[in-house]
Amino acid sequence: MSDGAGPSEDAAATAEDGPTEAPPSPSDGATASGTDSERRGGSVHIESLSKVYDPDGEHVVAVDDVTLNIDAGEFITVLGPSGCGKSTLMNCIAGFIEPTGGNIYADGEVVNGPGADRGLVFQDNRLLPWKTIEENVELGPKMRGAVTDGRARRLLEEMGLDGFEDAYPAELSGGMQQRAEIARLLANDPEIMLMDEPFSALDALTKEILQEMLLEVWDEDNRTVVFITHDVEEAIFLADRILVMTAAPGRVKELIDVDLDRPRDRSVTTTDRFTELKEHVLELIHEEAKEAME
Repeated sequence: MSDGAGPSEDAAATAEDGPTEAPPSPSDGATASGTDSERRGGSVHIESLSKVYDPDGEHVVAVDDVTLNIDAGEFITVLGPSGCGKSTLMNCIAGFIEPTGGNIYADGEVVNGPGADRGLVFQDNRLLPWKTIEENVELGPKMRGAVTDGRARRLLEEMGLDGFEDAYPAELSGGMQQRAEIARLLANDPEIMLMDEPFSALDALTKEILQEMLLEVWDEDNRTVVFITHDVEEAIFLADRILVMTAAPGRVKELIDVDLDRPRDRSVTTTDRFTELKEHVLELIHEEAKEAME
């Protein structure tokens, strides 16, 4: 479930307005896998971010004083109790929600709206039901006048969807729809991939397959990924670092380095270090879940 207001489906499909230039902010975050020469753009600097909603005159602080540096090419997962502002934070990075205070910079430029450098995948797919899978994947590039012949079909093949190009979303399983959603995101070639619980509605086996597929894509392209989840094992398996947020109002409780070798396969989940990380993260989450209930 999302925390706070979210963008419209049309806005989520593609974003054309670029960010406004601002002085670049230094990054003191952990180094992502790969060397600097291999990286694309995609750094994110969040500076004293806050967001307050005022539904029916009620002052609700969703996110409060969050500061975070994300290196280009880094994979960050975000954990926290329900209602802690995870999705609000992500929608602010996407430019769909205007912060109440603080700033967000993408590659040194202040974020003041959606941009083609940032793409968002939701828990529930936003594929247009009246378009074929291939037409959905081509939608963003067509809107920007940047269609490359054969790219949509190549991406669908990479996602294991070759042969389904002419199918409609309703004809695909949930896992296949999410793979098509990722292909649509990649077709826009964003430097920053924002993913809001994209695998939470899937069965365990399909989720594991898509996690591994996502890591392969990330390893090949060195895109920056910010990934919201409620699944602690998923957060550890995917991430370079884990951001654990406090109960509302959402603040940074702890940033955890995931010091597990890459590339990773499923066997890493049986290691002692994985178990240690899991126990530590669960302890943090349980503390905040109790706080939220109280």
